This record gives sequence, structure tokens and C-alpha cells, in this order.
Amino acid sequence: MLFVNGEPTTEFWCYGDPEAIEDFTSAGIRICQFHVPFPSWWTGPEQYDFGPTDEKIERFRARAESVLLMPRVNFGYVGEEWWGGAHPNELAAGLDADGKPLDYRQVRSLPVGCWFSSGSQEWTRDAARAMHAFVTHCEERFSDCTVGYQIGGGISAEWFRWWYFVEDVYEDYSPAAREAFRRYLRNRYGDDTALRRAWKRPDACLATAEVPSPRKLKQPAQCYFRDPAIDRDVVDWLACLSEGNSGQIIALARAAKEACGWHKLVGTFYGYLWPHWNTRSPARAGHMALRRILGEKAIDFISSPYHYDNRHLGGFHHSQTVPQTIERAGKLHLDEIDTSTHLADPQRVAGRSHGLPRNTQESCRLLRRDAASVLGTAGTGWWMDLYNDRWYADPEIQVEIRRLQCLAVQSREWNCDSHAELAMVVDHCSSAWCHPTSPLNQFFTSMARQMEWSDLGFPLDTLTAWEVGRHGRARMYLFLNCWFMDGDLRREILQRVRRPGVTSVWFHGCGFIDENRCDVADITELVGLRMSHLPEPALPEIELIPGSDPIVESAHLSRAFGAKLNGDYADRVLDGPAAHWDAGRTPRFAVDDPGARVIGRYVDGGRPALAIVENQGWRSIFCGAPMLPGWLLARLARRSGVHAYTSPGAQVFHRGPLISVYRPQAGLLRVEAPAGMLIQPLVFAEAQQAWWPDPRMEPCASVETPFEANETRFYIACDSSGRELPMGAAGNRPAE
Repeated sequence: MLFVNGEPTTEFWCYGDPEAIEDFTSAGIRICQFHVPFPSWWTGPEQYDFGPTDEKIERFRARAESVLLMPRVNFGYVGEEWWGGAHPNELAAGLDADGKPLDYRQVRSLPVGCWFSSGSQEWTRDAARAMHAFVTHCEERFSDCTVGYQIGGGISAEWFRWWYFVEDVYEDYSPAAREAFRRYLRNRYGDDTALRRAWKRPDACLATAEVPSPRKLKQPAQCYFRDPAIDRDVVDWLACLSEGNSGQIIALARAAKEACGWHKLVGTFYGYLWPHWNTRSPARAGHMALRRILGEKAIDFISSPYHYDNRHLGGFHHSQTVPQTIERAGKLHLDEIDTSTHLADPQRVAGRSHGLPRNTQESCRLLRRDAASVLGTAGTGWWMDLYNDRWYADPEIQVEIRRLQCLAVQSREWNCDSHAELAMVVDHCSSAWCHPTSPLNQFFTSMARQMEWSDLGFPLDTLTAWEVGRHGRARMYLFLNCWFMDGDLRREILQRVRRPGVTSVWFHGCGFIDENRCDVADITELVGLRMSHLPEPALPEIELIPGSDPIVESAHLSRAFGAKLNGDYADRVLDGPAAHWDAGRTPRFAVDDPGARVIGRYVDGGRPALAIVENQGWRSIFCGAPMLPGWLLARLARRSGVHAYTSPGAQVFHRGPLISVYRPQAGLLRVEAPAGMLIQPLVFAEAQQAWWPDPRMEPCASVETPFEANETRFYIACDSSGRELPMGAAGNRPAE
């Protein structure tokens, strides 16, 4: 939880320019993040021009005297060309797939001036000094109105490596990166003997190791999967890239913390594990070091915009990073709510223009949906006037933001545990072990969540793979992309899921790779079914088998699913070339166990691809293709004892006593309380400027309410006596 001047707060923030600050302060917002002006204030070696920043802060203060500000300090952009000119060997170098070097100035899409290498110790040293000078200046002049600092670098200031968005180009082949790779290898392996053993190459040498070629980075040895016996150097390089990226963030954060005496917030964008079409590899982006970032005491918060696929009217709000993981690590998650209101220019929106709000009412409904997601997940967020176009300059929007701010502030009194009984499990390092641009990276994670699973009538939690053994309390786990597991992680996960009342769903090649090999026997161990390896690459698609199980019976529901972008999805995903969706071929895995109940087969070849086994009270399911239909997951969840708050068609969050229900389609909806609880609708009392249980209704086990399209309603949970339950009450969770 955030403390300001010693007082705890759970309030929403905003992002914008001085000319729009009154749109937010009139809605009760007092914390504002803003971009430090370009060109860069860092004008030369230990030379700084803080004038434009000072002037911008003064404009804020003139319009909103009590505003608390957080400068967003971005490195590498226009005005910092001088540094790259003085240090050409320290700039990130990109090569195309044929090994041809490219000039970054000819391909950059943003006003980048200095595309520093993640391996550059010189840049890290100089930038840390500059960061210290910036914070020192702000603290000397504006300490009373600054609450902290957000540090940005890389593409979009989100610490994506500079060449990440350049099609079919790979980094980093600079002298600085080569030396950083050799330092990394020395720290990891110690001597040539250990390196040769790991790389399976008798000629490998710490002193002469090179960054793997673009062709090797582009194409894993086993089509989609990387083989430790062949691709270990690639995995080491990707780990080095993230170590360098995170090391630069940490160096700047420490410099900022030292300059403010450790009294202000410091944070960054990082940990984007839920990809879009152009961010399909956290490893290639440099976002594979999340555990290191979470373990750094100089970093207080991590932020990210919410996901751009299927986000507008009728869509859903989920993070690109892992808010619950961030909170469990003792950090604050800040959701960048860059929702386009009806005041936005349709040509300048975040994501597809499909489903943009057309009026004030639709804008307010989107913003309430966003607030429900943030309050129902972890941390807080900032309302973002993305292009400083006055997206919130509407009195009715400001009234709605004020109401949502009141709810956020009230939540300060509540404990913060989630009541979700289904957990999606994603892995922060498996992206190093698979194809860097395959659509499968998205199909197995974001696409399924954004398109199929959000509105099933029960809450969804997210765990990183390393948390399952320590924090897993769910009835049902979906292991989405956990291709790599070492022995310790495998044992922790099996200890958690091999318990009575627990269901685990294993997608595709979960556990196929460990430190030394690719082996289908490791999938067999996890799933609890004998599996076979189908090495010939194919598109993973499954057709359900009628009559195989009552759970698949329904004449009107889809019977086939897999790695295909259908027409309905295409209208709702972030724009991208069609070719990016057509390359999802991979080796596959088939169930080869007479004890399995097979309910689906691969479309190509007919081998068993969706099967269930039950043993000693636990249930395990193998699914060889992505995009498991939402209707089928809802039935599997109900069979596993997951409480359904509503019928499918509504997104539900339940965090402590607060239950949020968002329904894209209009209609009558019954909301059912979990066992041992009662619920009561919340209403906003204008006179008190607070949310209260609806006095017209007594707490009850279920509430039936008509919903309008895209409406969100809030409820409060209490125990069977009508007393409000604390956040994290056991509800109907399985006993430990």
C-alpha cells in the first residue's frame, strides 16, 4: 500500500499535462504523472537543462496548488544524440536475418536519439549520474509537490529493447553487448570446461564467445521449441539481454532513491508477460528478469498499460504484466488506464477502433469497468489523457471518476486477498525457450484470456510459475506457457496440484524442456498421463468428440478450436500483419494412455489431444491446442468446484468484501454469493460522497438485477449473519 506523508492511500492517480489537470482535480484526483519535456534535459556530459521541466511543474502548481507530481523521466530520446555520437560502440546494433547491419536512424518509428546497448556500462554509469542530478534538482526546488519518479527507457519508454519492433531484425551485435555477454558467461559458468559442457561444444570459450547469429535467434532447433543441447547459447544470450536491461533500470532507480533520500516513490514499466502480436517474446524484449526487479528495494512500483486486445466496448480489462505477483512481492502495481473516451480522436486511439465509445454514457461505462478490474486485481492505476487531448473534459465523466475515486479510497480499509478459485499460470522465462515471433506465444496466453475466458462468471487470478508452490490456493490451475521447468520448480508444482479437490490443465508442451534436454517423459510426469511426441510441425487444432463426456455435449456450441484467428477475433485484436497469425506450427504432443478419458482429437491426424485423468481425488487435463472454448472451461471449472457467481457472459472480480460484475450484453443477471456468504448491492450516496450497501435490500444469497449493455455493478460480501467479511476470508476455498 502507498503511504503519502505517513497516511495510507489506495486512491487513483492521473496522467496528463498542466492544461488538463483541472479535469482530474475536479474529480478528486491529487496525484499526477507527466512526461518530462523533450528535447532531453540531459544535454551533454554532466550538463543539464532543467528549465523546461521547471516551467512545466510551475504550470501545474499555478492551476492546481495541491497537486502531487510524478515526473516520467525517459532516456534515449531526442536531445541525447550527443551521447551516441561520442560512444558509437555503446549503441545497440541490429542485424537482419541474413546478418546484414541496419542503420537504426533509418528504421526507428519514434524520436529516438540514443539507442544505448543493454550491455553498455558506460551509458549506465553516465545515465545514473544524470538521474541523480535530475532528482536532486527536483527535490531542491519542488520536494513539497513531488511524490516520486517513473524511469523510462527503450521503445515507448517501457524498457523494450530498441530493435524489438523492427521486423525481422535482431540485437545486439555491438562491442558493448559482446563484452556484456562474455561477462555474463564468466559469472554463470566460471570456466571454459563448464561452458563447453553446457553448450555441448568443444570449441566454446569464455574469452571469444559471440552473440548468437540472427538466424539462430530467429529459428529454434525444434521448430517452435529450443533444444538445450543445441540452443543453449541462444538462451544464455536472451538471459544476458534481460540481465543488462534490468541492471540499467536498477542502477537508475538506485540513483533516484539516493538523490531523494529514499523518501519518494521510484518505479518503472516492466514484466510484460501477456503479449500482443508485436510483443510476443518477453525474452527478446528484455523483460525476462521480473524476479530480479521485484527483489530490488530501490523499485517501489511497476506499471503497465492494460492489454490492447479486445479492450473497447464489449471487451475486457486485463494487465499486460502480473499485478498480483507484483503485490505479493511487496510492490505497488500501477495500471495505466489509457482508455479512449468519446472525446478521443478515432485516428489516435490505443488499440483497434472497433467498439470506441460514442457518447458520455458509453465512456463512463468503460471507465467503471476499468476501475472494477483494477480494484478487483491489485494496486491502483492512473487515468490517462494519452495524447493530452482532454479526454476527460466532460463534467459527467468527472462525476464518474469522483465516484470511482471514493470507492478506491474506501478500499483502503480492506484486506486485499483475492477470492479467485481459478488461477492462470504464466512463466517469465519460457519465452527464451521458444520461437520469438510465433503467434503461439499469444494464442496460449493473451488471446485465450482476452477473447474466451474473461466473462465466465467467476474471478480469474494470475500466478507466475515460481509462485505456484508458495502462493497457490486455487481449486483449478491453467498452465499456459510453462515450457521450461527445472527439477525444483517441477517438484513444487506437483506438490501443489496433486491434492484432493485440485484440477490442473496442462497446455501443449508444459515441462517439455529442462536444463539438459527436451523430453516428452517430463510432460508425462506433470500431466499424469502417458504422452507421445509428434515431431512433425503442424497447426495445433482440436476437434471435440461427441459422446465422449457429458461435458462436451451441446449442439449449438463450437466443436473445434486452436491456433487460428477467426473473423470475430480479428476485429478485436491490435492491428498487425496477417502473416503474423498464420505461422503457428509446432511439434505436438498426444495422449497415449489407455486410462485417459479422451474428449478431443487433433484435426490433423486424429491423435488424442484433449484428455482427462482422475486419481486419488485430483484431476489432470491435457490440452494440446490453445483457445480452449470459454463454455468448455466454465463447465470444467464447475465440475472442479469453482463457484460460479453468475452464468457465463459476465466478468467477475472478488477481492475482499468487494465484488464487481461487468456484463457486456444487456439482460437480467443473477449474482450468487459463495457458500457461507451473503451479498448486497452497493450504491453511491451523493450526500455522503461514499458507497453504501443498498438500504432497500437485505443481505441475501443471490441478487437478480437487470443489466444494461456494458454496465458494471458493485456488491459487498458479508457472512451469513450480515456482518461484512474481511478481505481474504476463506469462503469456499479448499482446506490447506
